[in-house]
Amino acid sequence: MENVNKKIDALLKIRQEGMYNYSKCTRELIDMGVKIGHKTTGDMTIPGVFEPYLEKYNKSNMEFEWEVEYTDGSFLKQYDTDKQNNFKDINLSKLKSIAFISNFNWPTDNRIKNVIVRLNWETGLFELMNGFAPAEVREELCSKPMNGARKLILFTRKRFSSTYGEVNEKYPEFFPMKDEFLYYNRFVIGYEIPGTIRKKIAMIDPTGIISLFEK
Repeated sequence: MENVNKKIDALLKIRQEGMYNYSKCTRELIDMGVKIGHKTTGDMTIPGVFEPYLEKYNKSNMEFEWEVEYTDGSFLKQYDTDKQNNFKDINLSKLKSIAFISNFNWPTDNRIKNVIVRLNWETGLFELMNGFAPAEVREELCSKPMNGARKLILFTRKRFSSTYGEVNEKYPEFFPMKDEFLYYNRFVIGYEIPGTIRKKIAMIDPTGIISLFEK
């Protein structure tokens, strides 16, 4: 009987440690901006600071979307009312600025609450409107304009994974996490000077942290 009790205690300890580690890792993933959803219900776990998402987030599942302003005052949005525009749809000859716009109510006291970064194409300098950027990142992106022809860099780096099938199929009833899917987006905007190593490229993670992007 004593051996049985020791085994039960040992198994309970392992189980408790596993539950703690699962919860701790889940919390850290969510705080990083990783979205965790459930296939059967469609429920999505997101950082509390992001709530409430704007309605159009449900259409794109993107934290940020780009918006182009042209020199004639018109705009081109990545997700328009009836279609999705792509990089090739941007008229570079008329480009005045391009920004990443948030799809949630950004927690800020700034007057303009939904613009995270804006790249002024005429000067080659960034405006970091919201989000979080270290001083050295602001210095690099918001000063020291670069002369010369520019090549626009604009894309979203996406990571998607699923826990389905990654657990032991012998114990399906004990693994509710196998129903989960996870995705993590990073948003890249900037430019490079062709034929040189000069560039200004920012990367925004889902929580609004802005860093310098290195290819």
